[in-house]
Amino acid sequence: MKLAYLYTESALTPWKENVSYRTLQFLTDHTPCEFSPSIVHFVDFTPAFAQELKKFDLVFNLCYGYRDAGQVEVADWLTQNGILHTASPTPAMLMAQDKAGLENICAELGVGTPQLIHSPAQLQSEQLYLRKPRLGSCHRDIQIESGNWFIQHWEALEGDFILQPYISGREFSVAVIPNFEGLDFEALPPVEIYPIKSQEVYTAGKSFGATARCFSPDLAAGLADELQAAALNIHKKMNLRGMSRTDFRVDAQHQIYALDVNAMPNLDPELSLMPAICKHAGISIEMLIQRIIQNTFANTPVPVFAFDK
Repeated sequence: MKLAYLYTESALTPWKENVSYRTLQFLTDHTPCEFSPSIVHFVDFTPAFAQELKKFDLVFNLCYGYRDAGQVEVADWLTQNGILHTASPTPAMLMAQDKAGLENICAELGVGTPQLIHSPAQLQSEQLYLRKPRLGSCHRDIQIESGNWFIQHWEALEGDFILQPYISGREFSVAVIPNFEGLDFEALPPVEIYPIKSQEVYTAGKSFGATARCFSPDLAAGLADELQAAALNIHKKMNLRGMSRTDFRVDAQHQIYALDVNAMPNLDPELSLMPAICKHAGISIEMLIQRIIQNTFANTPVPVFAFDK
């Protein structure tokens, strides 16, 4: 069976996601033996390129966009051209991408989210608020200021952003992956993202100071189960396929707030969370690839391959 790892160089993606030769080599080195892997660079939305991709039995989609088009547009183009690929269905990816819609989705599940602010009348002067892009770019272009600052600058705010109260507390990320058979999903134990300098205001990434990861965080009784259940329910509610990763904040009263859903987590072996979370849970990258492939085949009319345990 022929498998294509489809990617775009980071410089050619809208938010410069990390997909390097190291990432691709890491994946090809751990591809199940039932597949013959190839690395394919996305070249453009053309019929000729679609025909090239149809020569493969499966496209493992690592393409986070191409020039002005984002990862959703690429995945949708693959689907529209009848190319079997591992990304979620287009409606699911659109749902995960739009952070403004997370509030309603989580409300149906009984999961908290930070309130969306639509007018300056909703702002409290001394409270901190977080402004971030509504689509994509989970940890980039984030702004944290007081309510008074946003009130004073409200008329000058531009761009497709959402504004929410900044939730003080601890941040966690929970990965959801297919189970062994690929027919259902499981949530892996939460990893904590914490600020190295212990500052109160921080976000994942480096925008507000360096952060680190703790794969065995000290949690109140039942909190890990609650986080995992929330991530799993969100994944299923959105009808996501394959893997996802949901970020949460937990305040001092142990109230959970869902922040973002990443429907295509990066798989770089050093920079990305997903491989590290799986490794800590005892799931190798080869096993993760197997499960994603199984899940893709389980959602299509092609035969499902039985992998050895």
